[in-house]
Amino acid sequence: MQKLFKTLTIKGKTLKNRIVFAPTTMGSESLEFIEKLVDGNVGLIILPDVSVVASMLGMPSLDTLKWSSYFEQVLRLAHAKNCMVSVQLFHPEYDVEYITALYNRRHEISREEIHRQIAESTNTYIDLLTVEKIKELEEKYMVAIRNAKQIGFDMIQIHGDRLIGSFTSSIFNHRKDAYGDLSFFPCQLVQRIREEFPEIVIDYKAVIRTEHPNLGKGGTLLEDVPEFILKLERSGVDMLHVALANHTTIRDTIPAANHAYLKGEGCFLNLARSVKAVTKLPVCTVGKLQHPDFIENVLNEGFELVGLSRQLVADPYWGKKVMENRSDDIVYCTYCNAKCVTSIMTGKTVSCILHDR
Repeated sequence: MQKLFKTLTIKGKTLKNRIVFAPTTMGSESLEFIEKLVDGNVGLIILPDVSVVASMLGMPSLDTLKWSSYFEQVLRLAHAKNCMVSVQLFHPEYDVEYITALYNRRHEISREEIHRQIAESTNTYIDLLTVEKIKELEEKYMVAIRNAKQIGFDMIQIHGDRLIGSFTSSIFNHRKDAYGDLSFFPCQLVQRIREEFPEIVIDYKAVIRTEHPNLGKGGTLLEDVPEFILKLERSGVDMLHVALANHTTIRDTIPAANHAYLKGEGCFLNLARSVKAVTKLPVCTVGKLQHPDFIENVLNEGFELVGLSRQLVADPYWGKKVMENRSDDIVYCTYCNAKCVTSIMTGKTVSCILHDR
């Protein structure tokens, strides 16, 4: 495992190895799981779905410093074992004020109706935004990044899905002004972050959709990836994290073993290769990665980082076991999605059916 445990320095930040815990909802009791990841020799943990506005579900956000105590606990746990921590920043892809008002009446309105209203708002949100409102949204990202910097995060990840996924998709963005250019909003945002925070490491989660087969709705169309990535690079990103676009069924973005198209280890590698072909920036690839030899080959192919999610849920000590030549002791994920996805959807502490054996 010569590459897997080799350090990597990005803009002055040195990762101890190439193992990334890809952003995955961990639930309310996440500190215990994070401690396992740290003990398991993960080099970088990306805290998932941290909103730049207050969460109607009461999840950690960075619109204020309200959650700073929790974030500081995560940082202390990770830094004690030389593990870096990034925070994935996003804004919802719908009218937050309107949907929050509906959610607060959830004893009167069915869950199905709230979800229908979210889908309806998502379909029209980008087109109906005024330029003034877009500027306000941009400022919310900047406030969140200032808070992230004050708390002490090692880097930030801009989530290229959710709001930004709508801006970058022709399915949702039909604007006729400058923001109708599908790369305009994210590139402008990255450029502003780079100007205001020249020292910060900017990771960008590049989400890609395909038409044949039809996978994903938000994000960048596969054939548009080269131009989009080059624009992002010129805007100032330092690294890229590649995955399938969302705004669609969770079955695609978290594909089970029996998925019709996304089969086998490295199921998103084709997407990551489309990015790596046009950039020298560090690229993290994800998608059912689990076997050490396969992962070492991925790194030898030219990718700098590997993101593991469900495999680290199944066995948070994966990296430690590989480093100690104990690969036979690894609990390998079966990608059944029986318990992990349920916990993600319900907000419970993320877990695995294999833990119940």
